[in-house]
Amino acid sequence: MEVPVKHNEIFSDMINTIIFGGATMTELANCPECGTLYVKTVISLCDRCRRSREERFNKVYEFLRKKENRESTILETSVHTGVSETDILEFIREGRLQLADFPNFHMLCAFCGDATRDGRLCKSCETQLQGDIAKINNTKKASTENVYVNRELHSRRNE
Repeated sequence: MEVPVKHNEIFSDMINTIIFGGATMTELANCPECGTLYVKTVISLCDRCRRSREERFNKVYEFLRKKENRESTILETSVHTGVSETDILEFIREGRLQLADFPNFHMLCAFCGDATRDGRLCKSCETQLQGDIAKINNTKKASTENVYVNRELHSRRNE
């Protein structure tokens, strides 16, 4: 049975030095889900939580694999599988579930919270963000042009 152990970077360095002779090829971390100390790999979960997460994904996948369930919403999928909406949204963010395959699934816009099926932003927030970026780029471009002109005028005066 794994016992949750909280640690800080100093403790982690001490453990690495004692167990692995100072070799930093392995990194110890606390599992973000259960807090258990584990050797960190590409997946940032301990083995137990990783297996649990895979089981939850498989429940969702098996539910949605049935043709009659493909029209369900995230909430309905959550209710039928017992998997939280947060986990289902995370599977979508990771690309493990594709929104194109499920017409009633949607993400929430990172800015305004409206429903979106394209990326992390709804169309209106994406348009607004693009406009803001263009405005900033134009301001930067104008300010560098002014600096260039001023330098050119300054060098002409010294001639």
